[in-house]
Amino acid sequence: MDHKKRLYWTLSALLVGLFLSSLDQTIVSTALPTIVQHIGGLEHISWVFTAYMLTSTSVMPIAGKLSDMYGRKRFYMIGLLLFLVGSLLCGISQTMTQLILFRGLQGIGGGMMAANTFALLFSMMPMGKVARIQSLFMSVLAMSSILGPSIGAFITSQWDWRWNFFINAPIGIIAILIIGIAMKDKEPEENTKRLKVDYSGAMLLVTTTVSILLALKMGGADYAWRSWPIIGLFVLGAAALIAFLLVERRASEPILPLDMFTNRTVAGTAGVTFIQGSMMFGALLYTPLFVQGGLGGNVADAGNAMTPMMAAVMAGATLSSFMIRRFTWRSCALLSMLLAGAGLYIMTNLPLETSKWTIRGDMALIGIGLGIMMPIAQMAITSAVDPRYRGVANSTVTFTRNIGGVFGSALMAVIVNHQLNTSIEESDQIRLASAIHLGFWFLVSAAIIGVIIASLMGHARYVNKRELPHGEAVSSIK
Repeated sequence: MDHKKRLYWTLSALLVGLFLSSLDQTIVSTALPTIVQHIGGLEHISWVFTAYMLTSTSVMPIAGKLSDMYGRKRFYMIGLLLFLVGSLLCGISQTMTQLILFRGLQGIGGGMMAANTFALLFSMMPMGKVARIQSLFMSVLAMSSILGPSIGAFITSQWDWRWNFFINAPIGIIAILIIGIAMKDKEPEENTKRLKVDYSGAMLLVTTTVSILLALKMGGADYAWRSWPIIGLFVLGAAALIAFLLVERRASEPILPLDMFTNRTVAGTAGVTFIQGSMMFGALLYTPLFVQGGLGGNVADAGNAMTPMMAAVMAGATLSSFMIRRFTWRSCALLSMLLAGAGLYIMTNLPLETSKWTIRGDMALIGIGLGIMMPIAQMAITSAVDPRYRGVANSTVTFTRNIGGVFGSALMAVIVNHQLNTSIEESDQIRLASAIHLGFWFLVSAAIIGVIIASLMGHARYVNKRELPHGEAVSSIK
């Protein structure tokens, strides 16, 4: 098999893996009522999502670093195998507890795949080509969010809820075979293989991530924010974070090299991506609620409002592949924050008689802004670090976006719920709309912070180096 055919087969398999892991975060949503009817556990239903989110997010930077040390293909295939095993186990679950545990296993596999997908792309081809291909991968991410609930509803109604998990197996096995045969991974250097794994840093990072994410997810829902379980989780997370920073400064090969963040491009990209996650998760959670509860729409209206946003994410990702050759990373990030922020500002002022098409148009504006940053973040951070750190650098992008999403949605929930409890409006519809308007003001504030962070990213930009081997390019740092 020649190089071009290997490349095409490998890209196809990576696209399939990305689609499956991303789809699995949304396909289950419409099947949950049926799942509860069959195996019970209504009081624990939210943990079906939480377990996947916790394990996938916490494992990302660790998997990224280990893949830098021992080979990206190896860790990607291990992740895909764990994801498939977790899928099969989810499909045969007899209790909600089993389903939650196996979703956690799925999440570990999904996190390992997410940590390595884009790092593999950058190692397989020149960065100029990656810019075009990456927009396709980002489009697949957005498409899975759009199609997931519909696919889940179809499978559950026509076959059985268990096939929402079983369907991953045949497709995933084909992807494993293709990657095993077609992909040629660059072997890590011998001195890298001999480096000692930073086990202490890895354990502290997992403790930090799980504690803080659990506190943010459970606060205000399962426990009051001032309750001892939530305070205890925050304290544990903060203590583990301090210990993690101290350990990483002394480690010979840290699990998350802190020196990366002395680079303005890396630090700025991580900050903007955190803000991007907050805006995206907040809009995804509260726009449907605004359409249904505030504007009096139905479930279909809520879905139709979100579809333009995710479609526009695909358009924004495609647009960014042309922008990187003409503008600095800072300019691209600024445009992303300004467009998304403008759309969120419009949401703060929408009256109750707003037409459906106005909502859809505004969601498209937000989506384009968020979509521009998707490929830009991966490109900027990859071009700014040493090639041996590409795995951990790329995983940092998804990691910070997920953390930002959980943080933003949790804080927005606090704002909305507090406004609902203190509002003196007579109509429930007006109270809800006013509360969500205030929540969107928080997202606008986040966008402003994003603009400030982006403006400090310096003048680095993509520089095309056609003759560099193994897809390497440079980013001029000023």
